[in-house]
This record gives sequence, C-alpha cells and structure tokens, in this order.
Amino acid sequence: MEKIISLQNPRIKNIDKLTSKARERKEQGLFIIEGAREITLALKGGYTLDSAFVCPKLFTKINHPQVLCDISSLPLFEVTLDIFNKIAYREGSDGLLALAKPKSHSLENLSLPKNPFIILLEAVEKPGNLGAILRTADAAPADAVIVCDPHTCI
Repeated sequence: MEKIISLQNPRIKNIDKLTSKARERKEQGLFIIEGAREITLALKGGYTLDSAFVCPKLFTKINHPQVLCDISSLPLFEVTLDIFNKIAYREGSDGLLALAKPKSHSLENLSLPKNPFIILLEAVEKPGNLGAILRTADAAPADAVIVCDPHTCI
C-alpha cells in the first residue's frame, strides 16, 4: 500500500477535480464512492473499482472490515487524516473512499413490483444530497431511484 502524505499529490488533486467537476468525471469515466458500506454495495452491484484510499485513523471504526480484502487487488493508497478530510465529501466518514467506473443503466432493464415505490430526482447538484436521498431510499425501502438531468452523476 503506497502512502500519500502531501495534499499536492497528483492523485489527491485529481480526486478534488472529480468531486467538483462533472466534466472531469465524464472525461475520466470515474466517480467517487465514499464509505465501506457503499463500496461493498457497489461491488455487489457489479461496479468496477479503479483505486481506493484509506485513512487508518478513521478506518478502525467501520462495520465492514472485509471490504479491504474485497479490494485487495486494487491500487490502494494510505492517506493522512488531513488528506482524507480534504477528499471526503461527508462528515463522519469511515476513512475509505474509492474511484469507480460507471455502469450504463436503462429503464428497459428495470424490474419493478406491481405497485412500485419510485423516487424521481431532477438536477441534484451536490453529491452529499444525492447520497442522503439514496440512503433514505434504501431505508424506505424504495424500489428504484431515477436521476434525471444529473449534475452530480456522470
């Protein structure tokens, strides 16, 4: 595991670009997933991860310790608390963040029950807001979340 100790590291600067610019996410074909639970769910959902960043000081608090084994074949970077606080986009993070490749989804392939509970979103601009809505949808439980005119997604 390579250690990153500078905020000026090109990988850290790139995460900052991916966080703030949809054009970068689209051009690079990457998006950010923060959290061990979310990364575990992405892997179960068939997403391909590109790389991962872990802050050992925060990672000790997680409920999904197996996730490091699940991503052991990826380029994995250890970062300091200051660096992780810069790249994290939510408070109370568990110290794990990954870059992932998007998948193409279509409405034709969506399988729904007879009376589905669907959440339809338009123009969500902040990743944190989208994350909060997705966590709420998961708890509800919603059958689908459809994002139209995505500012947050690629």
